[in-house]
Amino acid sequence: MSEESQQVDISLLGHDYQVACPPGQQGKLIEASQLLDARMREIQGSGKLIGSEKIAIMSALNFAYDVLFSPTSKSYDLQDAKRRIVNMEKQLDSCFFEQDSLF
Repeated sequence: MSEESQQVDISLLGHDYQVACPPGQQGKLIEASQLLDARMREIQGSGKLIGSEKIAIMSALNFAYDVLFSPTSKSYDLQDAKRRIVNMEKQLDSCFFEQDSLF
């Protein structure tokens, strides 16, 4: 653990862990661990898997799938964003030009 890291206590499926965390990120880590714990408990409750390790692996696989293939992950169009930024710059430039002509 680096000197900058801090220890955070989390619980997953009733097992307590101490995890290193960058300063100021403890709340985010705790929130992430609570989300993971909830997902693991859902999988455990389904009764299809037995064993913490298998439940953890399936939870991680589910999260990875959600990140890669959720509708929002592919909805960001970089070219569209660039066009919109250029249009905003043009609008801002025209506002400044008009203001300069008032003086």
